[in-house]
Parts: sequence; structure tokens; C-alpha cells
Amino acid sequence: MADNFLSRLRQKQQSYVLFTFLRRPYSRRDAINRILVVAAIATAIVAPIFLGRGGGDATEGASAEYAAQLVELEEARAERDEQGSSADIDARIAQLEEETRLGYLERDGDASDKGALAPDFRLLDLEGNPHRLSEIGGPIVLNFWASWCEPCIEEMPEFELVNQEALGRVTFVGVNDGEDLATAREFAYEVTGVTYLVLLDPTKSMTDGPYPLVGRPTTYFIGADGIIKELRVGIVDLETLRELVGQLIGEDVGAAEQEGVPADYSEAAINILDSARANYAAAAELIERWREQPQVLTDPGWQRNMQAQTRAWSDLSEQVAALAPPERWSDLHERVSDSMAQIANAAGPLVRDALEAGNADGMQTATTLFDTFRDLFDLAADNLQGVIETQQ
Repeated sequence: MADNFLSRLRQKQQSYVLFTFLRRPYSRRDAINRILVVAAIATAIVAPIFLGRGGGDATEGASAEYAAQLVELEEARAERDEQGSSADIDARIAQLEEETRLGYLERDGDASDKGALAPDFRLLDLEGNPHRLSEIGGPIVLNFWASWCEPCIEEMPEFELVNQEALGRVTFVGVNDGEDLATAREFAYEVTGVTYLVLLDPTKSMTDGPYPLVGRPTTYFIGADGIIKELRVGIVDLETLRELVGQLIGEDVGAAEQEGVPADYSEAAINILDSARANYAAAAELIERWREQPQVLTDPGWQRNMQAQTRAWSDLSEQVAALAPPERWSDLHERVSDSMAQIANAAGPLVRDALEAGNADGMQTATTLFDTFRDLFDLAADNLQGVIETQQ
């Protein structure tokens, strides 16, 4: 079953670019996605020339909460400039600077060497939320990667497999080195299909600072005490990865050793995922027909079929939300449930409103939302089903 899961991720890598370029773009978003892939491939060709350059702003794509902290910090600084320094405002500025600072956070005795305290840092994830290495807790597998690094991309599906097998007993952290948010998202989510934590370091603050690399990929195996237990330069094969992770957690890692997914949850989840895939595929065909023949927007037969799809979206969302996954699968299940809820509760009402009003612009907005959340569903569903298959 582990081989089956890994094969699914490998097929995702191999087929993604081919699929992207063979079919006709059906929206501006789809065309932009293709441009991103072209840019990423071009980057792979010329990357060695530009390895010293960063990917841009470290706060790109910041979440609303983090962005609000940055605004608060600037307002506090402006207040100090206008009214003068005081103990209260200086303390507030110091606290905000500490909470929002990105990059290396120096600690006594840290070094990127085996046996040393792993250098601490704070970076944003691909959704714009800050994470501090020392606050993650537990053993950590820290991997530095880039889209132009073929060995990096090759090993990431195996990292994902062992991440699933470890059942939360170790945290995998991938740091994208020196690229922008769009490229990191494209390769982490679409090409490799990983679900573990991916952080963005577009300015190369880590590899130009506390983690100087002699090659990519480089992976650090960090114990719960924050000490680097092992480091590897180059690809870490699956057997070695399982062995090193097992040493971190003090237990063997591998599909055969794990407790299986309860049969009732497994069967129900897979049935819902299969139904959702079929429904979303049927909806996509109807949407594609409308894009090719805009006049069908007022066709009663097409309208009835589209209405039926949106009702199914709601039913499927309710079904998956009603399942009670085992605690260790709750994060994966929640990602599936959230994507299906967005299709049902965001795209669905907009489709119905557009149908009622015969509004082509409204239908474009609705179907773009459907495309976006269907992509998220496909990734989340593949990972959840892969875990179920691996652990059965």
C-alpha cells in the first residue's frame, strides 16, 4: 500500500506538466498557472547563474493576522516619532518587533553542525502564517529545497510518505530556498503534492546565514531537544529516511508497523471521495460546455443539470463533515472537508444566483471559485486516500 501511495505521488509529478500543456486553457487562472510552470522550468534552466539572488519580499502573501501586526508596528513607530519615546510605547514596539521579525533568531551555541543546537528562525508558510522553528516542538526533519533542484523535487514524495507513516510523531518542515511564493506553491502543492509544513525564504536568509549549504537538497534531522542528530546532503532514499526518522522518535517507521485506519471510516471516506470526484468531473464538463457555448446559460436542460450538481455539492459536503476521523487523521480530513464546504457554500450559491439571473459574469466568478477549490480538493483527497490505502 505504501508503494501504491508513493506511485500516486510520482504519477502526479510526471503527469502534471504534460497535462497542463496538452489541454486548452479554460480560464485566465488556468493560463496563468501554465505561465507559472513555464517560468519555473525556465528558472530550472538558468538557476545556476542566479543562485545568489533572492526571490523577493519575505512578507509576500502574509496572512491577515500577521499583516495586521506589521501595520500595528508601523503605527506604533509613527506614534513614537510624533509624541516621543515612553516606556509603554517602547515596550510595545519591542514586543511587536520580536513577534514579527523574520529570519535568523540567534541563540547561544547554535550551529548547523551535527551535535549542535539547530539555529532558530521564523519564516512564513505558504499561507502567510509565521512559524518559529523552536516553537514547533518534538523531533523535526528540516529540508532545504528549490524548484530548480531536480533531486529536491524527486525526494519530496518520499518525504510525504514517511510524514504520513510517522503519524505526527515527527514534524517535516520544507524550506523553499530563494524563490517567490507562486513558484513555491506550484511545486509544493501541485508538482510534489506534499502536505507537511512548507516555509518560504525568498531572501535566502537561512542559506546565506546560519544554514550555509554545500549542496541541495540538504536535510537536518533534529531531536526534540533541538540538537541536530544527523544531516544529509543530497537525496535521502526512502529506506534511509525511514531509518533516520525512526531514530529520532525511537520507533520503527514504515507502513507495515502502523495501526490501520478503522474500517468504517475508511470505507465511508473513500466512497464519499469517489462520489465527489465523479460529481465534480460532471460539473466541470457542464462548465466547459458553457465556456465553449455561452448561450447554454439560458438553456433549461443545462440549467437543470447545473442546479442538480450544486445540490450534490451540498449533500457531499454534509456527508464528509458528518464523518468522525481518527484523531491522527483529523488534519487531512479537515482539509478535504474544508475544500468541499467551499465548493458547496461559496461556489454553489453563486452558481444558483447566476443561473437565476442569466448572469454570465456571475457564472464566471462562480466557476472560477469552483476550479480553485476543486484543485484544493483533488490534492487533499489524494493525500487522505493515500494515507488510508497506506495504513489499511
